[in-house]
Amino acid sequence: MRSPRTPNQALRFLLAEAGWTGARLARQVNTLGAAQGTPRHYDRTTVAHWLAGSRPRAPVPGLVAEALSRHLGRPVRVEDTGLLGPGQWDHGVESPPGEGSAVERLDRILRDTGRRSVALVGAYSLAALAVPHGPSFAAKPRTSTATPAPRVDMAHVASARELLGLYSRADASFGAGPVREPLRQYLSTTLLPWLRCDMKPAVRRELLTVAAQLTYLCAFTHFDMNRHAAAQRFYLTSIELAREAGDPVGHALGLRGLSVQAHALGHFAEAQRLAEAAVRTGARHVPPHQQAFFLGQLAVTKAGLGDTRATRMLATAERCLERSSSGVSPVGAFHHGSLALQHAAVARSMSDNRAAARALDLSLRCRPADERRSGALGLAELAAVQLAAGRLEQACRTWRDFLDVHPHIHSARADDRLRALTAELRPHAAHPAAAALLARTREMRPGAGRDSDRARRPRNVP
Repeated sequence: MRSPRTPNQALRFLLAEAGWTGARLARQVNTLGAAQGTPRHYDRTTVAHWLAGSRPRAPVPGLVAEALSRHLGRPVRVEDTGLLGPGQWDHGVESPPGEGSAVERLDRILRDTGRRSVALVGAYSLAALAVPHGPSFAAKPRTSTATPAPRVDMAHVASARELLGLYSRADASFGAGPVREPLRQYLSTTLLPWLRCDMKPAVRRELLTVAAQLTYLCAFTHFDMNRHAAAQRFYLTSIELAREAGDPVGHALGLRGLSVQAHALGHFAEAQRLAEAAVRTGARHVPPHQQAFFLGQLAVTKAGLGDTRATRMLATAERCLERSSSGVSPVGAFHHGSLALQHAAVARSMSDNRAAARALDLSLRCRPADERRSGALGLAELAAVQLAAGRLEQACRTWRDFLDVHPHIHSARADDRLRALTAELRPHAAHPAAAALLARTREMRPGAGRDSDRARRPRNVP
């Protein structure tokens, strides 16, 4: 006979604390599932089954924990929900017993994303953002998992750095679509086996450092394709790799990446906390242009919370950038076009559309030609600001420029801007310029003729 289920008192207590009915929890889980690409159609009956002791498959326990975390304003871990069975663990946040090293974390997320199953990746989680950001860094002793041969040396590190630059340039030019899967494959088939080989301690530190940067870039490519749960896990893994390498800069880069993602998803308090941690962890270890890179993001997050000190923070970032001889870096590149874009974000948070338009125009003029995706996103943002200011003709000209660029990049964020363009222009459909743009957009459906894993790939892109 089947043993009776044990009622889930942990979930019942959480619902009571939240003041939610089962129907309300079901609606929230459905909303989060749709946002991350795993639509759910639950109702109060489903939640009643959970309360009676049934346990849904991943990523549902993670979605439940995330919904409750957001409502209660505190982290709710997946195991706190009572929805995990004995021996189960959360793919998205926790590590199973015996798999705690950075290299093992990298292996796990690469395997989960390689199976092309959103359920295995887990859910985007506010609870997972409680990452360590202390000032002390020491390389961890290497566990004995090395394969006998070949021995990895600095030539391997140099080749990884070369690939980092190549993937970074391709991502900036063409969007994440053509880059995300090849980069993930490189990490899985080449870099991960190297990390398990025998090598000198100095070589291992350097290889972990570049592995952290490649993993950070892989996180960003998932972010650009709106794969937020996977992006979060890659960012967290990049932080672990950097900490194992004793690299505070790589750690700070990961914190900043998490901040950018949290801010984009509307989690402004978490975004500011992470941006502050990034500045504390990495600013004193980097050249001036990367100090501006960290400070500018902190300014954006402060503005998102209505903090007027954001403008002073931008002025500090400006002074850092003026002291810099170069803003070129494989990751963390920053220049006057980047800073102008952050000026625009701060101005928009303060409802100053005129200042935002000026900053966006400057950003576009300063933006290097090979940063095509950022240029396209900047054009779409400028058009939206111009329309908000009542300058329809000007907005239509800017949107026309955006539509000229859009076919040459594969970025879910750019596709989002295309959908927003259509929605914002529809009320003006009687205007000739707006009507012409709407007709053009009907022929340019986001993602038409391509999917997230098979982009229209320009030549010479890895």
